[in-house]
Amino acid sequence: MPAGRVLVVLLVAMLVAALLNSEAIVRAGEGMNEGSTRDVVLSVGRPIDDVAGAVGLHLPRKGLDLAFGQEPKTASGTELEEGSTAILRRRRRGRAEPDYPQPSSGDPLDVLVTGDSQAEFVGQRLPDAAPSGLLRATVVARNSTGLTRPEFFNWEINAEQEIADRRPDAVVMVMGGNDGFNVLVDGELFGPFTPEWQTEYARRTAVVMRELGSDGRRPVYWAPSPTARDDEFDRIYRVQNFAVARAAQAVPGARYVNLYDNIDGGRYRATSRIDGQEVISRQTDGVHFTREGALAPARLVVAEMAKDFPVLRVGGP
Repeated sequence: MPAGRVLVVLLVAMLVAALLNSEAIVRAGEGMNEGSTRDVVLSVGRPIDDVAGAVGLHLPRKGLDLAFGQEPKTASGTELEEGSTAILRRRRRGRAEPDYPQPSSGDPLDVLVTGDSQAEFVGQRLPDAAPSGLLRATVVARNSTGLTRPEFFNWEINAEQEIADRRPDAVVMVMGGNDGFNVLVDGELFGPFTPEWQTEYARRTAVVMRELGSDGRRPVYWAPSPTARDDEFDRIYRVQNFAVARAAQAVPGARYVNLYDNIDGGRYRATSRIDGQEVISRQTDGVHFTREGALAPARLVVAEMAKDFPVLRVGGP
């Protein structure tokens, strides 16, 4: 095919894709920093979205999702995007936590392990970190997702859907690697090293914690990012950990699992000593655990779970 015709085909394909996904383009632009790139994206995206909405070009995508049984993972006006910081008020002291039924070999604890790609290996190693036969893990990793881009993937909506479909006894959330983006608060953008960002991230975490735990009816063990090789990522992950710890203090049944400070003494290492052996514990990206290295965070999660389910303590109650 002549080069000119190839170019025309590519341009037409890009235009069709833009028309079918115009809403996502606009919402992505609105989340960008002020500047020329944001201006260009919105000046192109908004007119396209107006045209697409007028002629119903968003409908084919929704129809295909329904045909293949895919539930929508985004929506406008959710609490995750536009909620109040009142959710971060600390729980009243002396409020009793629910007495969760203890698992047994005949009735193991049914655990949903979810989050971003970091959840995959941690979830796989969770049964290895617990006494045999007492814990059953279902791993549903949502790669490349986070709390700072709800226009791409809304975790409040997904949490509601997952809990309704699976009804687990407990939830483990391992997430944070993709959350270095700015957040929009009251029409202003804030970066991850500002107090406003930390508060907003804590608020969004609390919203999803509450949804996953159904207001305390099941415990939620939230493990944000560990240390990272890259200094900027490492700083972002530390801020995340502060925010998640704050959120867990406010939500009934929520527990903060501190991987950041409790793996390798709070310092990034590509190898770790596990059960007396030095193993490659991190992948080459300097963030993700290897399958061997994931045993360490899995053990920290189970140790936190054992506070609610004493039978999970390694070596017995």
